[in-house]
Amino acid sequence: MSSFSKQILVTGGAGFIGSALTRRLLEKGYEVTVVDNCCNGKEENVPEGVRFLKADLTEESVYREIETFSFDAIFHLASQSSGAKSFEDPVGDMKSHLYITFNLLQLALEKKVSHFMFSSSSTLYGDAKVFPVSEDHPKNPKTYYSAGKLACEGYIRFFSSLGLPTTVFRLPNVYGPGQNLENKHQGMVSIYLSYILEGQPVLVRGSKDRFRDFIYIDDVVDGWMRAFENPKAKGKTYNLASGKKSTVEQVLDALKSACGKLDYPIEFEDGTLGDQVGMVVDISKIQNEIGFKPAVDLPTGLKRMFEVEAGK
Repeated sequence: MSSFSKQILVTGGAGFIGSALTRRLLEKGYEVTVVDNCCNGKEENVPEGVRFLKADLTEESVYREIETFSFDAIFHLASQSSGAKSFEDPVGDMKSHLYITFNLLQLALEKKVSHFMFSSSSTLYGDAKVFPVSEDHPKNPKTYYSAGKLACEGYIRFFSSLGLPTTVFRLPNVYGPGQNLENKHQGMVSIYLSYILEGQPVLVRGSKDRFRDFIYIDDVVDGWMRAFENPKAKGKTYNLASGKKSTVEQVLDALKSACGKLDYPIEFEDGTLGDQVGMVVDISKIQNEIGFKPAVDLPTGLKRMFEVEAGK
């Protein structure tokens, strides 16, 4: 275990990725405080042995309470998480990104934490022309959500220049057991699987030829932990992904195979506002600098996810 960061604050720790990170931190002997409003996450996702504060980080009073906690690193994952939904409430989306991130950065700087780690998104690249997309590719957000992530990265770079050790992860489509199947606005795999488990035709919004970079939840957690415990990651921004291209059609075929339902009905309708045509990223930087290597391929990950969710 790292000798300098034993107490960790995880925002969004009741959510899909945040709760998986929290469990890994506990396994490795860290003390964890979770803050989450449970808007998308669930309180039952928070493991025993964790100090849990159910609170909305867009409320100023929350930070006065957080200031009293002991922690020397922050894993910041709390935010509105859907590009499509960001069009419904742009101001709320902005607050969930900029307001929260700015306040946490200020708090981190004041407390002189050893590491501030942030969950960003590969959607901020927009519709790229050349693949795979490296970290220095031009940014062209297509949603309020991705614009919010890009703006947060700007603040993080500024605070890094003030001496705050930071690491940013640009995540693509994350999937795996524990994803919120009730949320039909976020998570392509979880949305499709939810229809199958409900016995409804899978509704696909957009073309089957769209493509994405899918990464299994365990690989995401491994990437975060490698960066957290490696000084080389400080001050860096990484694509944290599989580096593999999968079309929507390939995902549907693999998911139907994992579920043993090869003839399952699929229905298509128009795409959602701001949706990317395609995205696959270059992961050579995170591989070369901290030794990250994705271990779970898409068919294996889908099978694991189905077996867990179907067995609940």
